[in-house]
Amino acid sequence: MMEEIENQSYLRSVDNMDVPYTTLPKLLQKWATIKPESEALVFYAYDQPKTSITFGKLCQDAVTLAKGIRRLGIDKGDIVGIGGKNSLEWLVSTFAVLFAGACPMYLTFHDKTGDGMKRIVNKVGGCKMLIIDPGLDDIHWKICQNFLQVDASTGAVEESEIPSVKWVLLTTALESRKQCFTIKDVIFDENTSLPEIDPEDTAAILQTSGSTGFPKAVKYSHYRIIKCGLHFAFALDWNPENGEFILFNDRPFYWLGGYPSFSLVTGGKHITQTNMLTFSSIPEAMMFTSEIVQNEKVPYAFFIVPFLLELLMLKKFTWTFKGVLTGGQPVPASCLSAIGKVYNILGVLYGSTEAAFNMGKIYRSSNDKYVGLSALPGVEIKIVGENGMMVPIGAKGELYVRNVPSFPGYLNEPEKTAKVLTDSGWYKTDDFAQVNSDRCVEIFGRVSDVMEIAGAKILPSFVEEIIKKNKAVKEAVVFSVKDTLHNDDMPCAAVVRTDEKALTEHSLKAFMKKELQFSQEAKFLESIYVPKHIVFHKELPKTPTGKSDRSKTRDISLPYIMTESGEI
Repeated sequence: MMEEIENQSYLRSVDNMDVPYTTLPKLLQKWATIKPESEALVFYAYDQPKTSITFGKLCQDAVTLAKGIRRLGIDKGDIVGIGGKNSLEWLVSTFAVLFAGACPMYLTFHDKTGDGMKRIVNKVGGCKMLIIDPGLDDIHWKICQNFLQVDASTGAVEESEIPSVKWVLLTTALESRKQCFTIKDVIFDENTSLPEIDPEDTAAILQTSGSTGFPKAVKYSHYRIIKCGLHFAFALDWNPENGEFILFNDRPFYWLGGYPSFSLVTGGKHITQTNMLTFSSIPEAMMFTSEIVQNEKVPYAFFIVPFLLELLMLKKFTWTFKGVLTGGQPVPASCLSAIGKVYNILGVLYGSTEAAFNMGKIYRSSNDKYVGLSALPGVEIKIVGENGMMVPIGAKGELYVRNVPSFPGYLNEPEKTAKVLTDSGWYKTDDFAQVNSDRCVEIFGRVSDVMEIAGAKILPSFVEEIIKKNKAVKEAVVFSVKDTLHNDDMPCAAVVRTDEKALTEHSLKAFMKKELQFSQEAKFLESIYVPKHIVFHKELPKTPTGKSDRSKTRDISLPYIMTESGEI
């Protein structure tokens, strides 16, 4: 049910959603008491046996680790960086930090130099401890050694380019040495007081996708994280009468869309993969996913659009979901046509790290027409024109979102915050949209040049700068072409060489992979940042002011580009 003001593109939900005003540790304690032996999380990894952890075990291990890190000097309000794949140890570490009253800041190891991690930790400031998964062949540990000198036997930091960090704990032992300091060495099961926590205390510091090349940090309170978990259930039309909420979700825990909050809110089970980024392609990832889903008989699942489209093309997939949730970009008609065949209902969810989940829609019939999205409970939306004023219904403009709890701004980034957040609390999404005659929001793409690839938002200029580091490149313009197979943006580049013999498409791609330095565990990211096609020209079109004309460059390059499906 929606309300609209006259004929203006303003909508707000008047639906109610009962969000418990509590904390994540208290929810974990609740389910550990009610159903201690029930699985909370199940983990799958390719060519490895599955693992799981119960609510009771998770609570017990988190409390004892919390007491241990308190003894190391972690106090209420301190920041603890946590990095690594989806794992039991990640979960235990996260809830240990929360029980200790501290704040987890989630980190990634996508670049081998560790410069990205160092930058975000220093930007946020005040991080006292890192808890990291060593990684395959100790790659994460080696990355940290680029800016930290740590006594591996005690976890004490001896020298660091991040002055605030005093301890580095490993989630598991290193492969390269017998003696090392892990979270098991910190566990303490004697009387140590744990602080009281308020629902408004910070429960997570998440990173944005980094469409400008550098991710920004956003704080989430316990209450806001809990509300996000309920939005998952809401968008799938789940309630306790439907039975246990068992959901497959392969998104990384450090993403808002993968954070395991819904299992705490509903008491349900979260089934995931330890690291889907290790797969080299979407088809490869979805083959393994289909095996997991059919093995576990999963009733609900969340897939971003390109992954869902790949699943629908699998001929040997015979399972029918009660409901599937998708999002990340506009939903094509083929997803709706699978209702009643692959899933009974299709939920669509829209959100961002900044504005959390804020719009959704449930489709129940394959005959349904995609009409867009409605505001989720507690959310206001409006469409704004170039003059900064609301446009009439049916007119296009930029989508603005305001919700409770509201986006607090980027941590220690006041100038960037000012560009996207109005004085009255409206977040400028940079999405080009309209409110249609059905009083739903339709999203058509980005206001800026940002490309949306496999759920990530990438700025062409960031990719261009990497290409231009090659001395044989005189000029480069990056643009996207729609991959009709997966309804995804496909990165492409037009390049002018200094010497036609000095550079080939293959050698330039190899150069970029070397420059990006993605670890083996983040191999999938190469398909996001390295252009699928590179077209060489003698010169590129310019605007009247002498700047590169991205639109015309795309036009002259399209005849040379074919997508994987054989179509442009």
